[in-house]
Amino acid sequence: MYGILSVAGLPLADPVYLFSLILGLIFVAMKLATWLRLPMIVLLIVFGAIVGMNGLGLIARDAQLILLERIGLLYIMLLAGLGLQLDFLHHAGKKVLTFGLLTFGVPFAIGFVTGQVLTQNLLVAVLLGILYSPHTLMAYPIVVAFGIGQQEAVSVAVGGSIITTVLTLMAYAIVKAIQTGGIGIDLWIKLLVLLPIVIVSCLKGLQYLAQRVIKDETHPQHAFVFVLAAMFLTASLTHAIGVDAIVGAFIAGLALSRSVPSQLMQQLEFVGNSLFIPIFALSVGVLSDPNVLIQHPENLGIAAFVILGAVGAKFLAAWLTGYCFKYDWAAIFTMFGLTMSRSALVLVIALFGRNAGLLSSGVFNAIVAYIALTCLIGPVITTVAGKAIAAR
Repeated sequence: MYGILSVAGLPLADPVYLFSLILGLIFVAMKLATWLRLPMIVLLIVFGAIVGMNGLGLIARDAQLILLERIGLLYIMLLAGLGLQLDFLHHAGKKVLTFGLLTFGVPFAIGFVTGQVLTQNLLVAVLLGILYSPHTLMAYPIVVAFGIGQQEAVSVAVGGSIITTVLTLMAYAIVKAIQTGGIGIDLWIKLLVLLPIVIVSCLKGLQYLAQRVIKDETHPQHAFVFVLAAMFLTASLTHAIGVDAIVGAFIAGLALSRSVPSQLMQQLEFVGNSLFIPIFALSVGVLSDPNVLIQHPENLGIAAFVILGAVGAKFLAAWLTGYCFKYDWAAIFTMFGLTMSRSALVLVIALFGRNAGLLSSGVFNAIVAYIALTCLIGPVITTVAGKAIAAR
């Protein structure tokens, strides 16, 4: 092993050596995740921290890794858009809107206060508020397995996720524009004029093209490439007007959500979950530095502060919704468990904050810790509460 590493040189720069190690780590993470019943994204973040420059020094965050990371985060947002069915918004109407606003607004407010306490920097406080707000429906397969996927509390949680995701992306786009010095009349022209034009054009145009390309079942590979091309084209359009490319990838997914058949969706998820998204999670781990939490004990306090605030905010949002609409505790905790886990979008925004110098190493690693913890606890709470609903 030492001889191989000596020939390859450290950190690994040759694409063959680098990709071999990355795929090996992804394979091991998949096996361990199945064996330990843990979210693979948590294991990949840990592996990234071990092999990164703050660990064994095998992988550096160079141009090659950044390219793969960028593709991964666009793919995450594509799948997020494809997975959001707008029909959920009509299922529970006012309740979906109420929960969506609460599960974004309450965490944002608590995150903003936390940011002010930790940094006394307005922009960082806003960014931390944004980081508290989004979630991923990691535990949704659990409620489906229990046969309660059509329960009102579950539908409200899923529908509210759409509102939360959209509000998070809008807030993120504004923060990024401010951080890069783009605030002013140009910013509002981009957000209020150019971005809506891009959104409407892509929603109409991609749906029109999808009806002709995706329905041609004689060449399934054409449909697959079309979806990827649509993702990069829309991402390029939003990037060209000064809005982050991940917004474009999300728009592409949303535009194609009703046109992509289940078989094509399975193919897209297979490629994303097997390659691009794991590489993104690994890259976040490479950037993290667990030593910061060990060498500077005060950062453990920051991590505890962030975790308690973020988790408590999601519970408060679920409880307020349950109180307003007279849900029982099983329904409230099901909503809480479904919306507790954070992963993809939080990683994307945290990575931006770290690269832009808005998040200190201590705060960034606290965010990574809270992602890992919520990914572990969310499914457990959903399982317990879901069983209670299913047993009625």
